Amino acid sequence: MFINSKIFFGFAFLLLLNLQFSFAQESGKIQELFLLDKNDFNPYAEFISTDIKDVYNPEQSNSYPSGNLFDGYFKTCWVAGSANTNTPSALYIKVPTAIPPDKMILNIFSGYGKSPALFHKNARPKKIKISLFAAFYPEGFSTEAANLYLIKKYPVEQYIELADSFGVQSFPLHLDKKALLDFRKESLKECRSFKGKNYKRFLKGGDPHSFTSAFITKLEILDTYKGTKFDDICISEIYFNNRFVTPYPDKFNEVTNAYIKNDSILIVDYKDKKGVVLYTDASSSLFLLSDDLTLNWVLLSYVSNDAVGAGSRVEEQYLLADLKNRQIVNKEFKKQTGKDIVSGSIEKDKNGTIFYDDFDTRTELK
Repeated sequence: MFINSKIFFGFAFLLLLNLQFSFAQESGKIQELFLLDKNDFNPYAEFISTDIKDVYNPEQSNSYPSGNLFDGYFKTCWVAGSANTNTPSALYIKVPTAIPPDKMILNIFSGYGKSPALFHKNARPKKIKISLFAAFYPEGFSTEAANLYLIKKYPVEQYIELADSFGVQSFPLHLDKKALLDFRKESLKECRSFKGKNYKRFLKGGDPHSFTSAFITKLEILDTYKGTKFDDICISEIYFNNRFVTPYPDKFNEVTNAYIKNDSILIVDYKDKKGVVLYTDASSSLFLLSDDLTLNWVLLSYVSNDAVGAGSRVEEQYLLADLKNRQIVNKEFKKQTGKDIVSGSIEKDKNGTIFYDDFDTRTELK
C-alpha cells in the first residue's frame, strides 16, 4: 500500500495527541471511522470496539480484550461489558472483501468458551443488532496502528437471537446484493465532496489517489443471558464464512501417519496413540488426497462400491477430516461457510496460515 508521508505523520501526530476515537452514530450521512489495522493483536480482520481507548495498546483496554475474538481459539474471550449495568461495548468489523454481500455468514461463539462451567457462570449475548455500512478507505490515510474509513449506514438492520448453547452459531444474513452495491455506489459519490474533520485536515497533505470500497458491520448487544456467578458479557469468537474454526483440544498430539485400511477405513497414528480409527465406510472406497500431515487436516475422496461394480460413471465425493479433533467436519464446514467440500487441496501460505482451496475460493482452517 502506498502511504503519503505527510498524511501518515499527520495522522500519527493527531492520534498521539488524542487517543479517543469518535464512533459512528446512527445517521444517514457520511461519517468517519478508524479501524485497527491487521497485526498480531488482530490477525483476522480490521476492527475496532468502543472499549478501546489507546489504539497503540488495544490489548490493555480490557483484561479480556476484543482482539480475543479473532484468534481462532474458543478458550479466550472478549468481555463486552456488564449485564448488570446493561452498557455493553459495540464492535465494528470490516467484512473480508472476498465474501459476496449476498453470501455473508456471521459465525459467533457466544459466551466464555473455556469450559461449559464458565460459560454458564458468565453472562452471554441473547440478542444482537447488526448494522451494515458502506465503507471507503482513501488511499494513504493510515497510521502504523489504524486506517480511516468514510462510512454511510445502510438503512436496513438485522436482529439475531442466539440460543443459550455452548458452541458456534451461524447466521446467514440474506442480504440483497444489488441493493447493497447500488447503495455503496451512490455513497461513494457523497464521499468525493465530504468535508469531515479528520479527512478534510489531511487532504491538505495531498489528495487521495483513490477509494477502496468495502462493507463494515456493527454489532450491538441488546439483551443477555444472565450468568450464575458473574455479570461479565462474554463472546469467545466472531468470524465470517471465509474462515472455519474448530475447538483446539486441551491435549493435542502430533500426527505421525495417516492411511487407508481395507479401502474403507481411515487410520491415524498419533504420537501418543497408534491406529486410531477416524472414519469408516464399508460401502465405499476411500482415497487419501492430502500428504502434509503437519497441517492437521486431511482431505479424502470416496466412491460408492456399487457404482464402481456396476461400471457406471463414478461420482467422487469428498470429506474433510479434522485430525486434532479426530472427526469428519463436512456438516460443520457447510454450516459455517455455506460451501460443500469438493475437489481441492489443503495448503499453507508463507505466513503459516492453513487454507482449504477448492480452486474457486480459499477458506482459512483454524
